[in-house]
Amino acid sequence: MTYDAVSAYTVLLGDGVGPTTVSVHGSAVDAWAALASALGVVPAAAHRRRFGFRANAGVVPRDGLAHEEVHEAAETWRTLDPERRFWQVTSHRLQVTVPAINTSPLVSRSA
Repeated sequence: MTYDAVSAYTVLLGDGVGPTTVSVHGSAVDAWAALASALGVVPAAAHRRRFGFRANAGVVPRDGLAHEEVHEAAETWRTLDPERRFWQVTSHRLQVTVPAINTSPLVSRSA
């Protein structure tokens, strides 16, 4: 067996009343977009044009919001009830085992 690592991102969102929502994503872009979607953050078309493709804007979710904007929206949501509301986006490196399919050396032959 050989080992490899994959990235995964979790989004945690809770308000202390209902069940905590946990979702797993394969990319940071998807994770931040999921948080924006869960919070109901939707940019206007002009907002998308202005912020969707900024250089050095951090992770830009597919909906056009920059990472900082999603973070700000999540913090604003949390401050409405800071004793009970929480959110978190976390990255993970998961070690996975990959079965060795071909252990013999690969020989290239030219025609």
